[in-house]
Amino acid sequence: MKKKFLHILKKKGKKPLVCLTAYSKPISKIIDKYCDIVLVGDSVGTALYGFKNTHEVKLDTMIMHAKSVSSNLNNALCVVDLPFNTYRNVNEAKRNSKLIIK
Repeated sequence: MKKKFLHILKKKGKKPLVCLTAYSKPISKIIDKYCDIVLVGDSVGTALYGFKNTHEVKLDTMIMHAKSVSSNLNNALCVVDLPFNTYRNVNEAKRNSKLIIK
């Protein structure tokens, strides 16, 4: 992961970064070679589950999609949204971020 992050930093100000959203392994496999960053967004709630907004997305849902997407990335850095009400304070944000990374 550190190597991917350093690659992105080297491009800063020199070349545009390409970031696309993926929620599944098949999509991440297709876009990996074209992206610097692949986002697993909480928009998964509205895009795949038909929720009215992203507030219904749970941390477990984000972790499940993050595992699926990141398991197939070789080039792009995986960035995962923290869903609504999982970052109400710094400690909660850190704890939940560690769960995603784990």
